Amino acid sequence: MESNRTGAGVEADEPMISIAGLAAWLGVSDHAVKKWVQAGPAAGRVPRMYRINGQVRFRPAEVRVWIESKAIG
Repeated sequence: MESNRTGAGVEADEPMISIAGLAAWLGVSDHAVKKWVQAGPAAGRVPRMYRINGQVRFRPAEVRVWIESKAIG
């Protein structure tokens, strides 16, 4: 049986999300996410991101991990 996972352990058929998609997921404005993107992932404000044809995209699986890393307590 074939796996739907890539070598990185990410679902291959799970579409990447945009800045607007991440903003909607987190319940914040697009503008806030754009500011976080400008600071970059090293600042800890956004998960790892990818530039594809000049557009910023996020892998949902990595967003989930990043959200879990923000848990308090």
